[in-house]
Amino acid sequence: MAYSEYDVVKVIALNPNVPEAEIGDTGTILMLLEHENNRAYEVECVLPDATNKWLGTFEPSQLQLV
Repeated sequence: MAYSEYDVVKVIALNPNVPEAEIGDTGTILMLLEHENNRAYEVECVLPDATNKWLGTFEPSQLQLV
């Protein structure tokens, strides 16, 4: 599935490159990353107090639209 910038997504698979992210975390897509036929998304998760929990790059299969 293709997502757009500013879509809100939920993490559905762990990403070893973003160890702070947990399944069920929600975040906002900040940037689309494309190289040849590969697509990834830079996603930011913000806590209720407006601090950053994590920022990381995810593959489409690791995310679900909220």
